[in-house]
Order: sequence, then structure tokens, then C-alpha cells
Amino acid sequence: MSALADRFGMAIDRVRTYDRTLIIVALVLFAAGILFSMAASPAATARIRIEEAFYFAARQTAYAALGLLVMMSAAALEPKQVRRAGTILVAICLPLAALAAVFGAEIKGAQRWFDFGVASFQPSEILKPALIVVWAWMLSESMKKPGFPGRIVSIGLMALAAAALLAQPDVGQTALLLICLAPMLMLSGIALRWLLGGGALAALGAWAIYSFYPHARERVDTWLNPEGDAAYQVNRALDAIAAGGVFGRGPGEGVIKRSLPDAHADFVFAVAAEEFGLIASLGLIAVFSCSRFADCRARAA
Repeated sequence: MSALADRFGMAIDRVRTYDRTLIIVALVLFAAGILFSMAASPAATARIRIEEAFYFAARQTAYAALGLLVMMSAAALEPKQVRRAGTILVAICLPLAALAAVFGAEIKGAQRWFDFGVASFQPSEILKPALIVVWAWMLSESMKKPGFPGRIVSIGLMALAAAALLAQPDVGQTALLLICLAPMLMLSGIALRWLLGGGALAALGAWAIYSFYPHARERVDTWLNPEGDAAYQVNRALDAIAAGGVFGRGPGEGVIKRSLPDAHADFVFAVAAEEFGLIASLGLIAVFSCSRFADCRARAA
């Protein structure tokens, strides 16, 4: 009992070290996500013929609660436990990401998810933060111990992750991981020639993806020339943002969301802008900015 009491006391002491500002900002974003899901859910469920009008809002609430639990649990871990957890998750999710490209459910031309009926699982979403933890560990060890192959391990893991993700294909996640790893390598003191060589390889890879992945090429061409059917969703989202004006149409009064694909997912910001207006949109961006400021302040402390 005394050992259990000691562990509980240590957990309480660690809770007291949490950055309260960052937690408050996270809770505000959780609440905003649920509110915006409630605004988008009825139109989305009607379009895909789901009887429960607030199905997506209920799912968002459940995932937010789970995310809050995971966030608080991760914050309670010691640095050694974080490194161990990151390594275990990479060892599990990297092979799963590769398997998803073969056995995953196909959604809009990509195989990224394992569908279990009542729930689905995307390994790459867990792989991303786990990889960053392992990279930070490996690169810090390479800085402490000259000769330690931390950079080689990090680049090798990136290559394996890129192969698994591009096989799905998931170009966006691959690019995001590269954008994360590049500054980490710079901060670890990698030689300039290696950095320039990596930049050249990245540019070559971008050209190859544009040339051999029709979906990626279509996205780039649509961004460069936002006209025609390929840009329909983006243009409708812009129409929704413009229709919201300064103060918005009001909660539940959005119109364009009824014809906006993925209004409950990737384009929920457009729904929020139409119903709550420019002021709320800027407020949401400000909250995200506060989260980054609080995170940087916590790291500096």
C-alpha cells in the first residue's frame, strides 16, 4: 500500500507541473471541434443517408474524450517512459502502415485504414508522433556521443515510413514527416553537404511523385489553376467562407455546407466560417497561435 501511495503522490506532483495555459487552450480547441462538428454533422449525414443527424458530432465528442485521456496520460510519463513508448509504437505502427497499403480498406483511391466495422484505425496517425519522439531521442544521443549512428537511424526510419506511406498512397503524410525531420537534423548539427544533398533528393522525389502519382499531380495542377471540376470542393469552401461575412449566418444557418463534400472533416473550417463569421475564424486561428506560444514557453521554461 505504501508503494502504491508513493506512486500516486508522484503522479499528483507531476500533474502540478502541467502547463495550465496549454491545457486550457487544448480544452478550448476540443470544445470548438465539437461545436463545429455539430454545425456540419446534419448536412453531412443527410448527404450520405445516415439517420442520426449528429452522428459525426457524437463521434467527435467520443474521440475528443479519448484524446484528452491519452494527452493527460502521456504528460504523466517520465522521459525514459516516453522514449520507450515511442519506440514500441514505431515498432508496431510502421509494419501496420505497410500492411494497410495491401489489406486496408480502400477509401477514395487510397488504402490507409483498417476497418473493423464499429471503428477504424489509421496506423500512420499514431506513427507520426511516435517517429518524432524516436528521432528526437536518436539525434540527441548522436549529439552527446560522437560516432553514435542516431542520424543514420533517423533517416533510415524516414525512408521506411516514406515507402509504407507512398505505397498507400499518402503523399501528404510523407511530406509532413520530411518537414519535421529536416529541421531536427539541422538542429542536431548535420553537415551542410548532407543537408543540401537531402534537399536535392527531396526535390527529385517531389518531381517523381508529381510524375507518377496522378492524384498528387491533380492536386498540384488544381492549386496552380483553381478552375473546373477538380477544384469544386475548394471553391465551394471559399464560397462558404465569403458567405459568412464578419459575423456569420448564425449557428445551424449555413447553406453551402449542404453541397460541400467532407464538410464534417477536412473542410469543417469553411462550415465554421459561414455560420460564425470572420471574427470567430480569426479567434480560432488565434487560439491555435496561443497553443504554439504556450508550447514554446513551456519548452523554454
